Amino acid sequence: MLAQRASRHPQVTHAIISLLFVTLIAGILSGWQAMLNAEQEQSKARLQLETDAIAEQLQIRFEMQAQALQRLGNRWPLHHSNPHFWQQDVRALLKGFNNFQAIEWLDSQYRLRWIEPLAGNEEAVDFVYTPAHSNYSVLKQVQSTQTPLLSNSFTLLQGGHGLAYFVPLYRTANQPASFDGFLIGVFRVEVLLADLLREERNYQLSIDFRDEEQLLFSHRTADTLQKSWSVSSPVLLGRNSGFHITAMPTASLMASSTTHLPLLILISGLLACVSLCYALWLALLSAQRLQALSASNHQLQQEIVRRQSVEESLHQNQAQYKLLLDMTNYSHDALFIIGMNPQELVYINRTCWISLGYTEEELRQIIAIAPADIMPDALRWSLELRELAERGGNSIYQQHVTTRQGKSIPLEISVQHLNRYGRAYLICVGRNNSEQLEVAARLQQLSQQDGLTGLYNRRYFDEALDREWRRARRQSGPLGLLMLDVDHFKAFNDSLGHQAGDDALKQLAKAMSENLLREGEAVCRYGGEEFAVILPGADISQCAEVARHLHAAVKELQITHPSSRQSWLTVSIGAASLPAVEGEHPESLISLADKALYQAKAAGRNQTFLYGADDPS
Repeated sequence: MLAQRASRHPQVTHAIISLLFVTLIAGILSGWQAMLNAEQEQSKARLQLETDAIAEQLQIRFEMQAQALQRLGNRWPLHHSNPHFWQQDVRALLKGFNNFQAIEWLDSQYRLRWIEPLAGNEEAVDFVYTPAHSNYSVLKQVQSTQTPLLSNSFTLLQGGHGLAYFVPLYRTANQPASFDGFLIGVFRVEVLLADLLREERNYQLSIDFRDEEQLLFSHRTADTLQKSWSVSSPVLLGRNSGFHITAMPTASLMASSTTHLPLLILISGLLACVSLCYALWLALLSAQRLQALSASNHQLQQEIVRRQSVEESLHQNQAQYKLLLDMTNYSHDALFIIGMNPQELVYINRTCWISLGYTEEELRQIIAIAPADIMPDALRWSLELRELAERGGNSIYQQHVTTRQGKSIPLEISVQHLNRYGRAYLICVGRNNSEQLEVAARLQQLSQQDGLTGLYNRRYFDEALDREWRRARRQSGPLGLLMLDVDHFKAFNDSLGHQAGDDALKQLAKAMSENLLREGEAVCRYGGEEFAVILPGADISQCAEVARHLHAAVKELQITHPSSRQSWLTVSIGAASLPAVEGEHPESLISLADKALYQAKAAGRNQTFLYGADDPS
């Protein structure tokens, strides 16, 4: 019938086919343009993600340097009177972070007093900040808020643009704490930005770094495209939110974000349009088109059967996936998966949130906003995980997590690195190992405890004396030591028996432990009837005071001694104190205390001999 109508009205038939052809062409071109626009939006989104990642890494890496400066500022009570000590610490910091232009101490009158390194910074020596300086208001703000702050960009005396991170300093040894100026970390902008961005995987992007609208740093790759669009991400450095990164697309980015699909669809659409119109023309001319239509219907039925088979296979895979999720959800161990680049929590099983007392949604929100509320060491562990993802392999970490009720739970976390579909994942399995840690702590305690008296043993004494000596040396202070010996203890054992001797040692140990004067002092059983008392920070007069207390405590016990002139058990004490300085060693302190103990015994026992004193006391 169509063939008959076509033969009757050929002009109308050609007009209808031409109109259909034009309509299809317009629709195909419209769809092609829409796909091009969609791919451009995808490129923008990807560039935005890359820019956000660079901004985040800039913030993290700068925060590490800011924290290092703050830790240096916290040591100011030790530094302000010891420039050499300050200089050593600053040089160590400069060695660890090589992008500082200088580290300076600005006194409370805003006059530059100390600067490291001096080479290259001679122009800044004796510089004084005046109200006309661009950073004067920043100094006032840091002093009033007592909070570190990064300045905006300014012109360095040495030339070029710079940034300064101001940390307020206080002499906390005085009460109340007195303001003592600023610790300043000065960065040359181009050096700081180049160093921070050098190891970033997206450093091949074309980027600008700006302070407000002022361009501070610019990097262009050879394949930068002159496009009319770009993306921007804010950067918060040292509480200064005036910085942002602007990224421009490159040919490599566009090549990886776009495909030939729009062109293929355009060509395919045009071919389909021509084919359809040609087929219609053939259908109008010949009834043979009916056979082709029948063949197309047959192919369609085959496609339907194939699709049904694919759907059944998909349902089976979904069932297996659900079974796997159910098995992991009811595992006794916490299982979670972390995706890298960007770092995000991909999956957590039911044990994770149930054991912490949260719902899944609550736990995910806390981890996204404040992960330190769940794991106090989350930031450092995040950096360790990034290093593990870069080198591959697996590792085991010991962490602590906090429940909703505030209880801290130790967690042994086994982490396995895995790459799938071009992305790195970390498979983490956590297990509560509190019992194992308690057993280990108990074993450690037993290894340091004397079995008879319950005091610290000789092994602990050696370790503690060495440790306290190093601490006294850092603080430039003294360390005191008492060596005690029970008078005529062999005769006591021979007269009353070893059981009585053991009981007497236990009573002496209890009395000495209860009569120490300050926290940190420790009584150790040195061997047999000998005891040692470590007195951190004690000079010889303080050692004498502790010895008097111990004599009084032993006398108060009134332990009968048949062979003693006093009729009760007594002790002889040798006391010594040394400043922990270069050239001295803890063995020297032991030797002096031993000599003093020998003098106490030689002088008649039941007394204290002080090293360096003329007479026993």
